[in-house]
Amino acid sequence: MAPRPTPSRRFRRLGAAGALATIGLLVAACGSPPATEGSGGGRGEGDEAKVSAEDCPLDALDEASGPVKIKMWFGGLVEPPVTVLTDMVKDFNASQDKVQLTADNQGNAYAEVLRKYQGAAATPEQLPQIIYLEDTMLGEMVDKGQVLPAEACMLADDYDPEQITAAARAAYSVDDVLYPGYMNVSTPILYYNKVHFEKAGLDPDSPPRTLAEIQEAAKVLKDKGVSKKPFSFKADQWFVSTWLAGVGQDVVNNDNGRTKPATEATFDTDKGRELFEWLDSMNQEKLLNAFPVTDGSIDHYLALITEESSMLVETSTASSTIAAALGGELNAEDAGIDVGSIALDGKKLVPGSGQYPGMEAPGQIYASGGAFYILNTGSKAEQAAAWQFLKFMLQPDNAKKWHLEGGYLPVVKSIISDPDILDFQKSDLGGNLLKPAVDQLATADPDRSGPLIAPYPQFQDILQGALEDVLFAGADPDAAVASANKDATALLQDYNGD
Repeated sequence: MAPRPTPSRRFRRLGAAGALATIGLLVAACGSPPATEGSGGGRGEGDEAKVSAEDCPLDALDEASGPVKIKMWFGGLVEPPVTVLTDMVKDFNASQDKVQLTADNQGNAYAEVLRKYQGAAATPEQLPQIIYLEDTMLGEMVDKGQVLPAEACMLADDYDPEQITAAARAAYSVDDVLYPGYMNVSTPILYYNKVHFEKAGLDPDSPPRTLAEIQEAAKVLKDKGVSKKPFSFKADQWFVSTWLAGVGQDVVNNDNGRTKPATEATFDTDKGRELFEWLDSMNQEKLLNAFPVTDGSIDHYLALITEESSMLVETSTASSTIAAALGGELNAEDAGIDVGSIALDGKKLVPGSGQYPGMEAPGQIYASGGAFYILNTGSKAEQAAAWQFLKFMLQPDNAKKWHLEGGYLPVVKSIISDPDILDFQKSDLGGNLLKPAVDQLATADPDRSGPLIAPYPQFQDILQGALEDVLFAGADPDAAVASANKDATALLQDYNGD
């Protein structure tokens, strides 16, 4: 599986207030590097924000005297996505003779490739031509001005951007310009143990759809002695941001930073306080099994395997891990599970999944995950060559591989109803678990995309600190939200030079 990336550990355990002491240094590190002569990139006003086909030097590849050699840096992928990507690079190189791509894995964490990029950003000749980064880096990448918006190449190459799902386009666009050329999209969903639901007298085929229903189910599971702390929860601020976005609550101003750069935090509201109060209440009643976020942690999964818990929310890319850990390395038929029904048969663990339970309704999510960017710091021929690989990944057969083998969600519309994908969802346990994520992404509101924040890692740490203060240090939820909101506003003001 490709785990959801976790915020940096730089501020962890300091709490939101303690984090602020080092913000100045970190904001300085996020500043823009020297301007480059590449095409596109950077936020603009009015017409300046748009791109055209002329911004992509597509013809430069045809004018090259021989094969153009380019590099790609990636990180944050484990198995099976690493194999999917490396095999795709091999297939691309074998499919044509104009471009030779080398993929360099920087490590299992997005932070590792980010650190290498930030260290080389001021010396463009050291940079690769393609870089794969987590979605939260979009704001910083655009501010640095070192990305050639892939939409320019799509226009130059007659590729209609609307072939990409609306939610994915919206999440990775700035000023209505799509920046990455391909996105490995994931969303949070609910995983649960159908056997536990059956034992507690709950419908094993009807998972909770809202936070209120999670609480109701958790009370039943606990009262019936089925699980000690029914809701396993990795205390990740990503879940908080997603819950708030689902009810239209932006965490920063200016339409979550999407109409213009954010200048203040906006999550100290009735909805923000309600969410933290709910988590605190669940924790106090021992209905919540809270775990701190640490790189590589699997404790929240183990809580289901040991039957201490019955439910958890996690990234959709965890479906392969959940299927293996809870259902064994089997397809749905071999595991004795009918889609839409349950066969207990002596099993203690039969995994099920559902759309992300929201504050008001299920499936209220935005597209998250990693993205492939073309850097504009190389030659025109190299930029054109980089687009060729991203276009290769957009081909339906390759987009299918990312879903069927890599566990990421379909972002190319034409493959959503592909027979192979529909069969995968029916006959394979991992595919069955992924289906709610596919469905909720297809219907996600593109106007409720996640926040676009340039100093996003630091912002995450502040929100994360508030969450951990409440769940692990007994802080008052309303006070924690207010303090974090104040600190996050100070961060944004420092970044903007206010």
